[in-house]
Amino acid sequence: MFGQVLTYGAYHLALYLCTALAWGALGLYFLLQGTGFGALIRCCGMFAIALSINGVMLLLDIRRTLDHHQVEAILWLAGVALPCLLLTCRTGFVPGKKGVS
Repeated sequence: MFGQVLTYGAYHLALYLCTALAWGALGLYFLLQGTGFGALIRCCGMFAIALSINGVMLLLDIRRTLDHHQVEAILWLAGVALPCLLLTCRTGFVPGKKGVS
């Protein structure tokens, strides 16, 4: 029993960390591509999105409003897949697509 709870907690902690890292990477991309105060605001906005997603999902997870599988699915989709997709589309990098010479 204790091992399953500990494993679940460590796995979800890793998902929350991946969410923060994915949105943080998107924010860092905006910061590096832009210049001035506007780029800094966009970067901070991405960190704010990461904090809000993590905060809401943690609250729903603690209060047991959502099932564990639903929390996991939302963290994977909104926390990891969405910023990675946005970063991939934004940079123009598509895996498997060959560059035009």
